[in-house]
Amino acid sequence: MKLLEIKTNDLEYNIKKIKERANEAKIIAVIKGNGYGLGLKEFANFLVDHGINYLAVSSIEEAVELATMNLDATILCLEATSVKNEIEQLFEKNVVITIGDIESAKILNEIAKRENKKAHVHLKVDTGFSRYGFLYDNKEEILKTITESTSIFVEGIFSHFSYAYSKDKNYTELQYKRFVDIKEFLEKNNINIPMYHICNSSAFLKYYDDMFLNAVRIGSAFLGRISVPNTIGLKKIGILKSNVVEIKEIKKGTAVGYSNSEVVKKDTKIAIVPVGYSDGFHIGVKNDTFKFIDKIRILKNAIQDCFKKDKIYISISGKKYPVIGRVGMNHITVDITNSDIKIDEEVELEIAPVLVSSKIRREYI
Repeated sequence: MKLLEIKTNDLEYNIKKIKERANEAKIIAVIKGNGYGLGLKEFANFLVDHGINYLAVSSIEEAVELATMNLDATILCLEATSVKNEIEQLFEKNVVITIGDIESAKILNEIAKRENKKAHVHLKVDTGFSRYGFLYDNKEEILKTITESTSIFVEGIFSHFSYAYSKDKNYTELQYKRFVDIKEFLEKNNINIPMYHICNSSAFLKYYDDMFLNAVRIGSAFLGRISVPNTIGLKKIGILKSNVVEIKEIKKGTAVGYSNSEVVKKDTKIAIVPVGYSDGFHIGVKNDTFKFIDKIRILKNAIQDCFKKDKIYISISGKKYPVIGRVGMNHITVDITNSDIKIDEEVELEIAPVLVSSKIRREYI
């Protein structure tokens, strides 16, 4: 038995706290990566039922999937594309399309004109992430794209912070200034855009509400799993559950797991739990921080981990027990010495839901 349990009371609490902090700013719920692991369809329905009616994803596939659900919500695809058949697919599904350059705008404008419809879009501006979008200093091209795209309605303009979780605010503030400069330039040219958004979850929690503009993009904050201080008391969402499937006693000196990575120093009672790294348990997420000092810290932590014992803990019937040996693809071995644990007892494992295999059932309770 394996399932990812989502406590609806805690999720409702997080939504309430986020709404309070957002105040009058529009909340764009980013539910990329299978709803950050909570299940794309289940999470989308839950958000809509709780008053969040603007949803965003980062792939064309997920945008199309959401669009087929007939939700009472606007669907924004954050992934910009200049591939004609992908643009046509999004347009046919009434998805709000991200435009990152003048060429993709021309393609969409022709498609919309042919169908005698207005295409709704958000323009993406690259303020220093060096990914999708118009370069921030190419204001004239942005203006030209808006004024010449007669079959396109630009309902939003956005950018993305690359380092908002850092204690160093300088780069984030520089990106924000570049973005506001574009906003002011367009307004001086009598271009009024309904929505401007640049804050992600980290910036939403770290910075003052004047940086919210009139919309914010919230993803990981809904789960309370964030890389900045939890300033509004969000609760962690999602716990992986399994059960004990085998129990046995092994003798002192017995090796446990692959590579004989651990040898027990005394007679030990062990439990086998059918959860492993193929399910997303105890796998790392590649670090993409920029500073050398960050990499030194990561290396230091990795070296320290090599010398730590019993550093991974799981919960069985409410009590903590250490995992011994290496985490396998489909199982872990747990030291349950001096316990009266029985076969089939419930196991809880702390895990970021986005890492949990999509094959595992999600249960909202």
